[in-house]
Amino acid sequence: MQFGFTNTPAIFQRRINSVLGEHLDEFVMAYLNNIIIYLNNEEEHRKYIEWVLQRLYNKEIPIAIKKCEFYTTKTNFIGFIIKLGRISIDLKKIKAIVN
Repeated sequence: MQFGFTNTPAIFQRRINSVLGEHLDEFVMAYLNNIIIYLNNEEEHRKYIEWVLQRLYNKEIPIAIKKCEFYTTKTNFIGFIIKLGRISIDLKKIKAIVN
């Protein structure tokens, strides 16, 4: 994503939405360069991980594999802590406001 242009985040979000669009909110959510794939069934989960990675590759959207987490039951996604069946606010994100 190039910075310095007025609408770059919106344009990038539209591109991600178009790449993943047919399955957004079905098993994948995306906010800019944050993508989360969620399913309970491990076999289906692997299939959908491959689908998402292949779509990104086909559309030449680079990924930082070192920043990826796979097969985890807890993750931080856009300021929320997501665990199995629970979502909570990441308190580190609101620490500045509280103090």
